[in-house]
Amino acid sequence: LRGTPAVSRAPSMPHSEERNSLLMAGSATDSEESQGLLSDAPRRKPPLSVGAYVATVATLGLVAFGALVSRDGGAYSEHLRVRLSREGASRVSSQNPPRGFEGWKGAPMWDEAEEIPVLFTKGAEDADFVVVGHSTDLGKDKYFLASLHKHGINAALSGNGTRWHWFEDKLMGAKAALLQMSGNPLVMFADTTDVMFNCPADEILDRFEQSGADILIGGETQLWPEIDTYFDMKRERDFIEATSADFANKKLGLIADAKPAKNGEDRMPNRWANGGTWMGRKESLLDYFDAIESYLVTNVKAQGDGDGFKRACKPYGMSDSEYAKRVVAAGFFDDQTCLNRFVMENAALKNDRVVVDMDGSVMLSVGGTDFSEFKTAKDGSVYWEKTQKAPCAWHFNNPESKKLIPKAAKTFPSYWV
Repeated sequence: LRGTPAVSRAPSMPHSEERNSLLMAGSATDSEESQGLLSDAPRRKPPLSVGAYVATVATLGLVAFGALVSRDGGAYSEHLRVRLSREGASRVSSQNPPRGFEGWKGAPMWDEAEEIPVLFTKGAEDADFVVVGHSTDLGKDKYFLASLHKHGINAALSGNGTRWHWFEDKLMGAKAALLQMSGNPLVMFADTTDVMFNCPADEILDRFEQSGADILIGGETQLWPEIDTYFDMKRERDFIEATSADFANKKLGLIADAKPAKNGEDRMPNRWANGGTWMGRKESLLDYFDAIESYLVTNVKAQGDGDGFKRACKPYGMSDSEYAKRVVAAGFFDDQTCLNRFVMENAALKNDRVVVDMDGSVMLSVGGTDFSEFKTAKDGSVYWEKTQKAPCAWHFNNPESKKLIPKAAKTFPSYWV
């Protein structure tokens, strides 16, 4: 793994030139000691080296890193935390966020850190597919890390050693990772606490390319946070369902001996966007961040301060005055409010390249699904009985389903981990 400081785009530069210059500036290593283990490209040395930790991890890989932070996570996390707290207390704050994160003004993260640490697996710089996740303590994400390792998937992991505030942290961490990537790889964001993978990188890449989407989003059965006005937007919802049906009909992930659907059987139950898994090419995801940052508004006092960020994405089709009368997600920032607005807005524009994966062709949100609905196909793949499809990324996306992760790993040995 390689630790690098976060970089960001300068607002004064042209769009593409701005990104390229920042991506070049963000290519950094942490010590002369580890440089030979990583890329040979010239790098800028950050304020404080993570030294032997990074050298060891770069040599041993993700599983070793999982073991390292489990045994000695306190020391590693504290080292990063010291680096963050010492740097830029006078330069960066919640009211003066770093360049490229101006839209996140008010985020408590910036009162404690001038940058978000990002750890890259060795080889991620040249990979065609990279998983991005945000974790304040990677020692707690052993199933996520083990599944990445088993299937040879490269990763860029932000936030280790920082303090969790709320969901704005994971989006800022994802953006910090994107801005440090070269080229235009396919990137999947995944929640590190409750996602496991069961496909190699090339299969995930192939399924995405066949989707025809610019941005593909894992679905779930319920809309959260619940924006009641969306239920009456038939035109947008019909368009979203039509594009998802086109994708589902490509039969990606369909098991060889799949049973045909019965009359009236719903094989696309996950109709609403879920923030735990979403993917696209790096440049498309940076465009997504441009969009959601334009949705951010400051909450009025009656809406609540949340964790202190005081900002949220105003829902699609809602006026300022109407929004001011509502309390969404108890006044806390919620990334799914942003994601669902993005989906609804693109549906209104009839953009068929923003697609919700409603049947687990690539990404499945398990939710409240009974464990008995997961079966083993003749080829050994695990599929969801309801859709007859074997996803590549499984998101155990509520507290109860998260408890199933150890059971799933034990019931289907050597499948995820």
